[in-house]
Amino acid sequence: MKTSTRRDFLKTSLGVSGLLFGGFRCHAGQSFEIGRPYSGWQTGELDIHVIYTGRGESLFHIFPDGTSMLIDAGDHELRGHGPMPNLPDTSRRAGEWVARYIQRVNPAESHVDYVMLSHFHPDHGGKEGPGVEMTTGRGEDYALSGLAQAGEFLQFDYGFDRGYPDYAFPTPDLNPTGENFRKFTSWAMKEKGLKMEKFEPGVLDQIRLQKDPSYDFHIRNLSANGVVWTGKGTDTHNFLPDYKEKNAKENPLSLSLTIQYGRFRYYTGGDLDTAIPDETGKPVPIEAAAGLAAGRVDVCKANHHVSNNACTDEFVQAVQARAYLSTVWVDGQPGMEASARLLSRENYPGKRRFFPQLISEKRLAAIAEAPWRGEVATDGGHVVLKVFDSGRQYKIYYLTAEDESMTVKALYGPYPSTGAIRDAAYRENV
Repeated sequence: MKTSTRRDFLKTSLGVSGLLFGGFRCHAGQSFEIGRPYSGWQTGELDIHVIYTGRGESLFHIFPDGTSMLIDAGDHELRGHGPMPNLPDTSRRAGEWVARYIQRVNPAESHVDYVMLSHFHPDHGGKEGPGVEMTTGRGEDYALSGLAQAGEFLQFDYGFDRGYPDYAFPTPDLNPTGENFRKFTSWAMKEKGLKMEKFEPGVLDQIRLQKDPSYDFHIRNLSANGVVWTGKGTDTHNFLPDYKEKNAKENPLSLSLTIQYGRFRYYTGGDLDTAIPDETGKPVPIEAAAGLAAGRVDVCKANHHVSNNACTDEFVQAVQARAYLSTVWVDGQPGMEASARLLSRENYPGKRRFFPQLISEKRLAAIAEAPWRGEVATDGGHVVLKVFDSGRQYKIYYLTAEDESMTVKALYGPYPSTGAIRDAAYRENV
């Protein structure tokens, strides 16, 4: 009898993964879930909801034991961009739509264990603006926009942003989104029991299961403020030791992390991109370093809405995802050059698929001419990643965003999880 080696197992797993990513999609006649309300989370599953509002990014996570985490709830007025539809409609602002979505899917309803603002931009956190209600009598009153508005309907236990506790690093100048979130969390700490913590790059399980820690589930903090985990112990490298610029370029300062559940691996990193140059004018390679720290994953929430100054070749070659998820809120997203990098076989072999939330007619026309058009899902709506079978498999749903029915429009998968296997094999040989 032949004994299978780890390398043999890796080859087999990659072969199966490549076969399944040849375009398999469950149609109405193939899946009883199509056309019905989403069945929801069950104990032992990892659900990641990419919530569409047309006003920015919002990601809601339900871990295998029911612990929950909200990353971002954007609320941004469109200026200088082509419009995307605000869904379900404009009768409520984005923060309230996000809260209502969470209350439908969260096993703890309005109680959310963790809230995180990836960086201080309004399409991730909201800010003051025309038509935005302000609080009164809360000391430092703030705008009920984005995450702060969601906080009117949800109870958060623990919070993270890129600046807490003193907001002095790498620059003490807070923009309106950062200032609004600071005011909201200051009030929530006093009145609602929120506990803010400093996000520590390199640390394992600062964010952890709150109800049942017995699952093989871990979160690794990768980056914050240009400080990135090196991949060894809890060591980090500061890419911006002398950053003194006022009106900081927020995107490269984003928080990023990986989630591992059994064999499954996932990356998310706000708007990490190449917007900060070094003294020679070249981009400071924060995004690439975060990709290297993450290693190979099954699914990647692509950086900066797949804008063309993000998702660099170096980042894509590092994470080598089999599925990319993307948030969208303007008609120029996803960027064509960045999309091509995600799907390029020159960056790494093997089939993969790209799942943007919603694509404008303008962008659909451009994608229709691209050689990789068959690898882009165009169903449109909320995107839900479900990881099940103790992390061995995952599938990806599209849910209607035009109303709150949570109707399943499309289902892709199931796919086998190979991220942990591929990452271990890669790190053995570098």
